[in-house]
Amino acid sequence: MVLEKTIGNISFRLAEGDITVCGAEAIVNAANRKLEHGGGVAYAIAKACAGSAEEYTRISKKAMKEQTGRDHIEHGEVVVTPAIRLEERGTKYVIHTVGPVCSGKWNEELERKLYLAFSGVLDRAEELGIKSVAFPAVSAGIYGCPLENVVKTLLKALDNFSRKAKNLEDVMLVIYDSESVEIARKVIEESV
Repeated sequence: MVLEKTIGNISFRLAEGDITVCGAEAIVNAANRKLEHGGGVAYAIAKACAGSAEEYTRISKKAMKEQTGRDHIEHGEVVVTPAIRLEERGTKYVIHTVGPVCSGKWNEELERKLYLAFSGVLDRAEELGIKSVAFPAVSAGIYGCPLENVVKTLLKALDNFSRKAKNLEDVMLVIYDSESVEIARKVIEESV
């Protein structure tokens, strides 16, 4: 654990490592609109859950059709799938959310879309009675959103959510590389 803060009545932690081994009751997948798990954290989660990204993509698309009636999700919408193999590590659910593509840019509209991606997950976790959830840095990878802004937006969503939280007690931000963890740590220390 790199850092721990309290936001409202929620324990917020920054951790370095692999989100698939964090043991949170739900882990968040930074997905694309079609839930095709071809790269990055989406691929790692899909492979850890089902053994192959293709199989977990099939499961995710079926769940998306059942939960939304469509073949895609918008910002703020989420799809919940079982964690399958990760259940032995204590993870029951994967909550798929889609963040904006920033390509190195940042503005109010991108922030709004990312805020919806985070708040949609928090609201669904609360509905499911989940006590702990782990996020990756949604949209900070190949989608090119500045990591500092991603962390600030997550903190803002969490702060607003904490006022109504009844079930969710523990939120983690899990980042894979130490350089990015250090950037996130500085942002958290300055913001909270």
